[in-house]
Amino acid sequence: MEEFSVENIPIHIEELEHDIPDSNESEDEASDSATRRKQIPSKLSSHLKGLMGEANLRFARGDLEVAKRMCFEVIRQAPSAFEPYLTLAQIYENNNTKKYKAFLMLACHVQPSNSEIWCRLGDVEHQDNQLKAAITCYTRAIHAEPSNIDLHNKRMMLVQQKGYASSKRGILHCKLMLAKALPKNKHEQIISLCHEVAKEYFKVQNYIKAIEALRVPIKRIPDKVTEDLLNMMLELLLLSERYSECLDIFTQFCGFTFELTLEENMSITVHSYTMPENLHGDIKTKFIVCIIRLQCYHLIAPLIEEMLEKDDMEVKGMLFFDIAEALMGSGYFKEALQLLVPLVKTKNYSLAAVWLKHAECLAGCKMYSDAIEAYYTVIAMAPNHVDVLYPLGMLLIYQDRKKEALEVLSQDISLGKLHVALLIEQMKLLKQIGDLKNYWTCCELLLSRHCVVLQNYEELKIALRFLTVKEKIAKIRRVRLFRHQDTSDLDFEKFEVSFEPDVEDEYQLYKEILQFAYDSEEYVLYQKFAFMGLLSKRFQKHFTEIYLIACFACLANRDYNHGYFMAKEILLRNYQNNEIWNVYSLMLKLLDDPRNFSRFLEYSMAQKKFPLRTKEPILGNYYCTNANYSECLRYFLKEYKTCSYGVFMIAMCTLQQYCQRTKNQENKKSMLETVTQLFFKYAKIRSKHAKQEAYYNLGRMYQQIGLFYLAEIYYKKVLTVQNELLDQHPDILGLKEESAYNLHLIYKSSGNFEAARKILFQYIVI
Repeated sequence: MEEFSVENIPIHIEELEHDIPDSNESEDEASDSATRRKQIPSKLSSHLKGLMGEANLRFARGDLEVAKRMCFEVIRQAPSAFEPYLTLAQIYENNNTKKYKAFLMLACHVQPSNSEIWCRLGDVEHQDNQLKAAITCYTRAIHAEPSNIDLHNKRMMLVQQKGYASSKRGILHCKLMLAKALPKNKHEQIISLCHEVAKEYFKVQNYIKAIEALRVPIKRIPDKVTEDLLNMMLELLLLSERYSECLDIFTQFCGFTFELTLEENMSITVHSYTMPENLHGDIKTKFIVCIIRLQCYHLIAPLIEEMLEKDDMEVKGMLFFDIAEALMGSGYFKEALQLLVPLVKTKNYSLAAVWLKHAECLAGCKMYSDAIEAYYTVIAMAPNHVDVLYPLGMLLIYQDRKKEALEVLSQDISLGKLHVALLIEQMKLLKQIGDLKNYWTCCELLLSRHCVVLQNYEELKIALRFLTVKEKIAKIRRVRLFRHQDTSDLDFEKFEVSFEPDVEDEYQLYKEILQFAYDSEEYVLYQKFAFMGLLSKRFQKHFTEIYLIACFACLANRDYNHGYFMAKEILLRNYQNNEIWNVYSLMLKLLDDPRNFSRFLEYSMAQKKFPLRTKEPILGNYYCTNANYSECLRYFLKEYKTCSYGVFMIAMCTLQQYCQRTKNQENKKSMLETVTQLFFKYAKIRSKHAKQEAYYNLGRMYQQIGLFYLAEIYYKKVLTVQNELLDQHPDILGLKEESAYNLHLIYKSSGNFEAARKILFQYIVI
């Protein structure tokens, strides 16, 4: 029998599973489960069991080849049975580790409920230093035997050894699963593990996971739950706004009773309650906060008055502070002020955080002058607490104390901290009072968080390339290192930035800065800020738009060299956009170097940047403007029968050649007939909506060759043409003014000044 090969079977190991069912065993059953293995039913028939027994006997006697063949025969007849795979693994254990592990893997997958095999495979993976695979094997073993504490401890040891996930998520998961598996008589260990897991999740503000961790002891051992655990659970539920569950905790564990109503919108209204005596202060505070969040303030006033009378604020000031925060969060500023005013006068709790909350409460009560004084007290207590400056500056601006607000909003960036929201408000105020010099400085500081301030021509050329921001910064770094210049601003880590705005909001602000620079005719700054945006990782999504703005900035600042380069790059990517062609033509005209266009055409032809139908009209127009009419005719003759534009260009070239020739009158006569026929051919195949254009071009043709009476006829036809497109867009498509002006020139040259004046007053003079 041919031997079954498993050398090429891939081994797939998954990550830790997230959900393992809780153990519902009794304490006695849980204590016995570590030593008692549950019986795994065999999938073999009676005769195959006998064959399998014989195979094991041959293996024990050392007759390995016969044992292998027997195992393969059992696999052939019962491929889903795990016994032959396990025996084969034992056969290869000492002489072929790869096959040993592969057969163990097969045994595990055909019998996933056998935890012992998973443990053996996990040990092999651990010996091979494959910790991830070993962790998964023990996770599968735990699935098969959830109440086995040894398996949980072994997996936790492996996870700690691997350092699974820097956030300790794997270790926390293992501890929580261990808490679910521990017998109920080990309640102290269960509570300790769950409390530890909840604290770690609380630190990273993952309140949902923290609540799940604390719910394990509350559900499994409710009679052993401590006040600290309940207090933490209530804190988490309040932060998660799960107030109905808070009421359940108060009822089940704290001895409260409630008379309440559940509204249709699922809101809860508490009408009355009974509270046990000698209740712990933290639990009582959580109850008051819960009632405040449920907007049942009519029940709170007596409780607060009782606390003010009986409790010492010097000792329990933090409890009062929590209640004041809850009142402010629900809009009860006046009531919160009753707690904060005596609190800031205490010795133990007259702290910057309490004064800050006091200032916010005063502002909520619209006591702005007192709030400003309170904010100044916070600044005196905590000079480095820049978050206070923003609300203080807003209050000063509201009271029209702009100079004082400007002093407050100014930041000392030498400390290495930058409050972005504060800087934006400072920019708005500087713009409002007209201090543009400092305004532009703040704009540059704002953008320097994620943009590069270009320092030389080489860096500017790098910014114009269509590369990723990372590649551009790397190139600029090399340039600066070559020039022995500072590169610290390329890391964007010189400030500890806080209160970052949304990317889209900041981009809108960036465009407002550019627009204001343009409106203020600060074209140098306009171009500078536009080029900075090309090197922004934050604005990378809007690179195409910024590139176009930078092109217009070059035009405004008369930097035609860079503007031409940018217009050419945009054109190569948007050659079908007529507006881009206009921008490129304008840059080419202002640059006043026709060689650029010829080089551009040669490059685009060589690189096949444009499709054929786009490239040939470009070349034809180019040759026409350079008076190379023979080449122009060669390009447009291909379009003679199908394109009215081709006919028009052929007619124009022939007309120009006719006007240049001075000899051989017979040839001139025949050429004139050709020009006339071409123009009439153009007018015939032109669209019916373009009659005005066709008449106008015929009039121009006759005017140029000196047949003024015929030109007059066609110019007058232009003045009488009417169609829907002209009526809708007369300022774009209309040629009446041009025709009237040319007609007035004809009248004027013939001495008919009255007719010339009449046509001007009728069609041109407003």
